[in-house]
Amino acid sequence: MALRVSEAIQRLMGWCPNAAAAGTVRRYAALDDEIGMAAGGSPEVVEGALVDYGPLGTPAIYLILIVGGALLIGCLAVTALAGGLLLLGILLAFSGVELYGVMRRARVEISSDAITIRRPLFRPIVIPKDAVVKAEVGENRLPVPFWILATALAAPLVSAAAGIYFGWDNPTSMRFIFGFGGAIFFPVIIYRTYVRTRYPQALVITTTKKRIAVIYTDDPERIARMLGVAG
Repeated sequence: MALRVSEAIQRLMGWCPNAAAAGTVRRYAALDDEIGMAAGGSPEVVEGALVDYGPLGTPAIYLILIVGGALLIGCLAVTALAGGLLLLGILLAFSGVELYGVMRRARVEISSDAITIRRPLFRPIVIPKDAVVKAEVGENRLPVPFWILATALAAPLVSAAAGIYFGWDNPTSMRFIFGFGGAIFFPVIIYRTYVRTRYPQALVITTTKKRIAVIYTDDPERIARMLGVAG
């Protein structure tokens, strides 16, 4: 149950660059001699990737991430203890899943007819090759400089730290719970964003179901060539 809730939050908050945010884009036409199969017919495998998967996003998702997280944590200050603990549990579950995913990374498998993405703690994502509308390698660029995003997240983080400080004498108070949740949630969001900005390019795969998979890896062009899909 906690994983389902966390995945739902991830789909809302996970940032997926679109054409407007991707900068320079390269599209790849089909290559019959590079289907994505290694010697012996086994799938090509890319280890250590970061993957975001969900509905088509826009740069406005950053605002949703900050405002949504702040509102959720703000609810801790006005709800009863039981409700506050439930919200705290959701925040900690989401933060734990995100942090674990960054540490363990994903595994991408490309076969002749599908691409399979295996993320830690989530079910495998199988995208049939004929369901891929386009595969684009673009510049991995935030809609705003990272320092602006980090500064925007620092404000609720300072507020959370104040909640811990002033509520230290009463750990069951909503002020302390509010502070504790924020002190975990916002650093994870900052770190989550930071590790993605370290990749100069990202592969954006758009499917017929209006979903996108954004793959951050050292050589995204290799995956795009193996998919062999024209944009």
